[in-house]
Amino acid sequence: MPVCSVCGRESPAGFEFCGACGARFDLEVPVLREVRKRVTVCFCDVSGSTALGERLDPESLRRMMARYFQVMRQVVERHEGTVEKFIGDAVMAVFGVPVLHEDDALRAVRAAAEMREALGELNEELERNYGTRLALRIGLDTGEVVAGTEERLVTGDAVNVAARLEQAAQPDEILVGEETLRLCRHAVEAEPLEPLALKGKSERISAYRLIAVAAGSDPVRWRLEAPMVGRERQRRLLADAWERVCLERSCQLFTLLGPAGVGKSRLASEFLAAVEDATVLRGRCLSYGEGITYWPVAEMLKQLLGVEAQARLAEFALAQAEVVALGALLGEEAGLTSTEEIAWAVRKLLETEAATRPLVCLFDDVHWGEETFFDLVEHVADLSRESPILLLCLARPELLERRPGWAGGKLNATSVLLEPLSDEECGRLIENLVGRAGLAEEVANRIAEGAEGNPLFVEEMLAMLIDDGLLVCEDGH
Repeated sequence: MPVCSVCGRESPAGFEFCGACGARFDLEVPVLREVRKRVTVCFCDVSGSTALGERLDPESLRRMMARYFQVMRQVVERHEGTVEKFIGDAVMAVFGVPVLHEDDALRAVRAAAEMREALGELNEELERNYGTRLALRIGLDTGEVVAGTEERLVTGDAVNVAARLEQAAQPDEILVGEETLRLCRHAVEAEPLEPLALKGKSERISAYRLIAVAAGSDPVRWRLEAPMVGRERQRRLLADAWERVCLERSCQLFTLLGPAGVGKSRLASEFLAAVEDATVLRGRCLSYGEGITYWPVAEMLKQLLGVEAQARLAEFALAQAEVVALGALLGEEAGLTSTEEIAWAVRKLLETEAATRPLVCLFDDVHWGEETFFDLVEHVADLSRESPILLLCLARPELLERRPGWAGGKLNATSVLLEPLSDEECGRLIENLVGRAGLAEEVANRIAEGAEGNPLFVEEMLAMLIDDGLLVCEDGH
């Protein structure tokens, strides 16, 4: 039976329009092959819905719940999850099907927190229109599922656990499974509960109450401490680019390319730690959300200008049109401003800042950027002739698929690919992380083989051993 994407209600097969709200169905739903995937499942249900049915007439209840489902769906899809189905008053969402992201667990937790926040805003509307408020319960769990039947369903233990966690939650409470928390522990605050006895589970399940999710786009990640291994050539090229910035007072565009976890951020951190007497601004492109075109640039401007942005802009002696364009970028000025005006104003602001001391603009996850953002970065690189600015961009190789001509033909541009570590370098990294006597040679070899030269995978495998109590971490080792 088709499910309405607006109100979430099912209609008989063959219907072209929803029988509840009248919306047209998208009948061209792709059929997915059955596959095994590791996903995060989110169950969100309304608390006390039976009592609501007693207080409201059926039509009012239907309209109110349709509005609720619409808001919840919007939140899930904003974080690139999939609403799998509506079960009574419950929303079942999956993160990792059909599109897989490396941070699906964190996306699911962020979506759950935003659902709770969105309901608070929705309740103001519901109270005005229906004289009532809703409360929700949410449960999340991560695990392997079978996905891709023609009804786009996922089945597996993670589905059952997420549903049971939701049922065990109190009103307006979010309960998170152990594996979900492990995958996003760097970005969330949660408190452990007594292990729960859940229906259908022979053993008690560890669960955590979600307290908060890091608001920033770049949360501090727990990691083992070790000196950086390899990358001598790339470090030398980056140092050379910085030398040209400082000595020639020129703008340089330097792009570090490599798959997730290969060490782009670590190399950039090592470089910035050695930079002296420079202003460093950071921005990160987002893969989902609203109003994200200039997100990384706006992040940088907020770091540079502080809370009183408009007052600080006056100190830069910019033209009024440039102040208006920057205000629009920061959301503080109304009116229409073209992309060209914004790019021009950003460049003038950066040049003014760089006139006093060299400037590093670090853009992370550039592969998620939009065309307008790419144009802005290249505009600064092309037209900032005599300003000591380093535009340091970190991206996956997909950037070159989305923007084949990225930095092409520019004398002031360098792109460097970070390859996986060699077996010898992986061995040195493991030794640096756990010490010479920390792991049996066979275990170290298996980790190096499984990581396939990816430093992040090495750290994650060691972290799993620590979580399982097979390794003890002391003083960062």
